[in-house]
Amino acid sequence: MHNLFMGGTRSAVSLLGAALLVGLATSCSSSATREYAVPDDVCGTEVTSDLLAPLLPAGKKISARPASAVGTRRCRLLVDGEITFSSSVEKRAANTTASDVASSAYGVDPTDTSSDGGRVIYSKTGAVGLVHCPASASAEGTLWATVRTSHEVKASAVRAFIEGYAAALAKSDACRTMSVR
Repeated sequence: MHNLFMGGTRSAVSLLGAALLVGLATSCSSSATREYAVPDDVCGTEVTSDLLAPLLPAGKKISARPASAVGTRRCRLLVDGEITFSSSVEKRAANTTASDVASSAYGVDPTDTSSDGGRVIYSKTGAVGLVHCPASASAEGTLWATVRTSHEVKASAVRAFIEGYAAALAKSDACRTMSVR
C-alpha cells in the first residue's frame, strides 16, 4: 500500500510540474508580442518601419527621447520604459574612418564585419556608417551614423538599418546643419 501511495504522489507531482511548465510557456509567449506600432522615423529622420522593426523587442509601449550636444544628435527609443535602441549622428574630421568611429561606439567594434568599401561596420548589437553628404557639406568633415541595441538581433538587420538610416540622413538637413566637432 505504501508503494502505491508513493507512486500516486509522484504522478501528481509530475502532472503539477507539467502544468506549471505549460503555464509558464503560455505566459512567456503571450508577453513576447509587439503591441506598439513601429515608428517610421527615428526622432524625425524618416526610416521605413521594415528596417526598424527587426531591431526592436516585444512590448506594449514605445517612446522616443531625442538629445543633442555640439556636433552630435542622439535618439533613444524606449520600450516599456527601458532604452532598447539608440542612434546618433555626429560630425567628425574629414579623414575619419569607420574603424575610428567604431572604436568609440557601443555595440560595435572596429574588428566586426565591414561592408560598403569599409564605410560600414556592423555586429549583432550595433553599427557605424558613413553618411554620404554632398561635396559642399562634407568639405569640413564627415558625418557618421551609429546605432546600437540593448539585445542581440540578426547582424544583417543591423546592417540594413544603418545603411538605410545613413541614406535617409543624407537626404535630410543633417548634412548642412551639423557643425564640425
